[in-house]
Amino acid sequence: MDAKVLKYIEDHRDEYVELVRKLCQQPSQASTGEGIPEMIELVVSSLKAVGAEPRLCETPGNPVVYAYIEGENNKHTFGFYDHYDVQPVDPIELWDDDPYSAVIKDGVIYARGVADNKNGLATKLCAVDAYMKVYGKIPCNVKFFVEGEEEIGSPNLPYFAEHYEDLLDCDGFNWESGWKEPGGAPEIHLGNKGLLYVEYVVKTAKMDAHSCNAAIVKNPAWRLIEFLTSIKDPKTDRILIDGFYDDIIPPTEDDIENLKQDNFDEEGQKEYLGIDGYIGGLTGLELLKKNYYMPTANICGMVSGYIGEGSKTVLPGCASAKMDFRLVPGQKAEKILQLLKDHMHKNGFDDVQLIVHSYQDPFRAAPDSPFVKAVYSTLDELFGTPVVHYMVSGTSPMPLFCKKKNIPAALFGATSTKANIHAPNEHLEVESYIDEIKMIAGVMEALGKLD
Repeated sequence: MDAKVLKYIEDHRDEYVELVRKLCQQPSQASTGEGIPEMIELVVSSLKAVGAEPRLCETPGNPVVYAYIEGENNKHTFGFYDHYDVQPVDPIELWDDDPYSAVIKDGVIYARGVADNKNGLATKLCAVDAYMKVYGKIPCNVKFFVEGEEEIGSPNLPYFAEHYEDLLDCDGFNWESGWKEPGGAPEIHLGNKGLLYVEYVVKTAKMDAHSCNAAIVKNPAWRLIEFLTSIKDPKTDRILIDGFYDDIIPPTEDDIENLKQDNFDEEGQKEYLGIDGYIGGLTGLELLKKNYYMPTANICGMVSGYIGEGSKTVLPGCASAKMDFRLVPGQKAEKILQLLKDHMHKNGFDDVQLIVHSYQDPFRAAPDSPFVKAVYSTLDELFGTPVVHYMVSGTSPMPLFCKKKNIPAALFGATSTKANIHAPNEHLEVESYIDEIKMIAGVMEALGKLD
């Protein structure tokens, strides 16, 4: 990689760290709207600072901030997808510091959004800045797409992808960020599970009542539990919805070979989570196959009655639960939703209200595309042989941008699986942040060298 650009990044690391701290110090919760207008202004001004002319692409919700910068080789374009919204900070009492202070302690930045995903936006801004400052131009075209509703399921990204389809063309996308454990190999993720996120509500009375009525009045919590246990067998972990598994495409021999080089740290993850084992006692290859290539039905949360301190003898009038289904190749979110509706009707659960929050299909990029090869060669040169994952167990809106035009996408970066993403004390090592700037700059250079 270009030695002058690498040196510039190193020489200006303090300046670049201040940029990500500034982005993190601005609250931006899509779930409540807190700080969103101010965050949009900050994204726009940050893009202008690197020579871009940002455009607000309006949607029924928060706008997507788009910007294009032409490169020396204008035949190739690097697409950047990031989001300016963050998760809520609750439970606030479990943070060691103000979640928006972006305090640095022992070379680690602590802040909500520092690893998901304001680091992604900042590293891309810094990579562009470094090339502009050294050479007055960037090696290839870049396109910034910065949305503001990712943490609530990107409900208006389909609208953006449909109404601004002409903006999406590029060689490939870096989707948010990715993982490189300190001292470990860089990782490239080329696919992700799909998602169906729903909520169930059971109402048996117009209000909570005294629990002395429990002998004669239905309890919605018990009804909700009855329904939830109809969806999945807790003993076998098998989902009981008819037809749920029918369309799954099983992993190929190539997929299995890819899993054999996976660097998932079984023991380290158990220690990090504080668990004594995995579902079914699985280990090794079978654990990886289930993690990446099997769907889930996960209860995200349940609410009913009194959950405060002490006791309150109450009979709830309402109970609710939120659930996410992670979907694998072959499954379609809309079909799974219909199967869920059919399951509810066939099994007599018409009294359970179903609320659909978001859904997304699975996605996979071709590992032999020129874009993925450029990513691989860059990471190999900078940090050693990358670990390539054909799938990741999480979800992103990649299909909305990529599927129609078969555009590849890769998740790569330098965050850690132990960065407390979505949890208190979210953090990112300064050194990892600088490494990610180098990654983005290197891929820009590699695309600029293509014919």
